[in-house]
Amino acid sequence: MVKYYPSLNEEHVEFITSQPLFFIASAPWAGDHINVSPKGHPSRTFSILGPKTVAYLDATGSGCETISHVYENGRATIMFCSFGPSPKIMRLFCKGRVVEKWDQHYQELRAKMATENGDDVDITGARAIIVLKISKVQTSCGFGVPMLAAGSDATTADDQRDAVTFVDHNQDDNAIDGWKNRETMDNWARKMLEKQELMDYQKRSNLYSLDNLPGLMSARRALDQNIAAEDTKAWLRKVSRQQDAVCVGIALGVLLMIALSLVGVLTIQATFLDHILNFQRRQMGEPEIWDKSEL
Repeated sequence: MVKYYPSLNEEHVEFITSQPLFFIASAPWAGDHINVSPKGHPSRTFSILGPKTVAYLDATGSGCETISHVYENGRATIMFCSFGPSPKIMRLFCKGRVVEKWDQHYQELRAKMATENGDDVDITGARAIIVLKISKVQTSCGFGVPMLAAGSDATTADDQRDAVTFVDHNQDDNAIDGWKNRETMDNWARKMLEKQELMDYQKRSNLYSLDNLPGLMSARRALDQNIAAEDTKAWLRKVSRQQDAVCVGIALGVLLMIALSLVGVLTIQATFLDHILNFQRRQMGEPEIWDKSEL
């Protein structure tokens, strides 16, 4: 079952610190590439600096997608998931910033990370620290994530929880290359289908995204949703969030009108320009300016 939290609690911290890897996802405002990167060695690279702040040491790699995306818009999602007997997925929805090695705060931040981790934070070829402010924590069941099949060396419960435990592929006939699928998800879906409740679940849980974007089309149709109206609302929300593009478009339009007026093609009233400029000021959060004669 999905649960949301405003910040990390002790249970979350315990789960995070027991995982052998994590993933970070990011995307540009525009473009074709949504990036997802796996990150290893969290005990040496990932630190929890507070209930709403985490950071990780970013190593030099073949690309710099996360750094570029965080520089551009700050959006990033961290994901941890369990590959042991106790399934769980945890996502941290964040806004981040990049602290490169030349930054005056880099060494101070790195020292703080080392203090929080209880040992030295270090990775060869580190190029930056990605600092992330958590806006929301999400946990879910994780039943769809496979687990490592128990091997001959996994003699204790602690060993079996460790995703880097050596796996003997011959120990479990149902394991594929050391991985074993969990049966929980299939069993749950089968029962929901038998009780004819799967569509009801989809209508409750798959109608909208976290950002209120339209979701599963079959669920929307089952609820007799006005598809065109909802899609139009979503489009308007998307446009309204692109304030920079809107302001640039208005500015270009005003410049074009001024150019046309200078060559005598168009006549512009001064009050019209005031309205346009004040609209831009409102978009940027600045106070409006009016001619006193109009008040």
